[in-house]
Amino acid sequence: MLALVLASSNAQAAGCKKVNGRFSLQAFTDGCTSAIALCAHATFTGDLAGTATFVGTSITPTVDTPTTGVVLVTGDTTIQTKGGGTLSTKDAFVLRTVGTGEFGEVATVIGGTGPWAGATGAFRAQGVFAAGAGEGDYVGEVCLP
Repeated sequence: MLALVLASSNAQAAGCKKVNGRFSLQAFTDGCTSAIALCAHATFTGDLAGTATFVGTSITPTVDTPTTGVVLVTGDTTIQTKGGGTLSTKDAFVLRTVGTGEFGEVATVIGGTGPWAGATGAFRAQGVFAAGAGEGDYVGEVCLP
């Protein structure tokens, strides 16, 4: 039984790749389809090099937001990779809406096209986003069927 579990684990790991890199962000309004009026274009470097579009889907203050300035944000990102195809994620992050706009994010990979078809996995990102621009880094794992 243990051998079967280890074999399954190794088979799954064989289709997974660690990813990391950096990104820059720029908010945009023309053509933004977000119900919360939050859209951004991104440029990714590293393992997911390419361009991306983020469309915000929700923003939720908490009981602590008046004290911390931190809100919860969700959205969808599509990354057009330089290697071809797109990688799609569902994103959830906390954003400090004051100061330099520090944020921490979990991006759950939900699929893609071309070489990313059927992709799963997740990566986390951290950075800053204020006055419509930002930057940060990402690290995680993307798995292919």
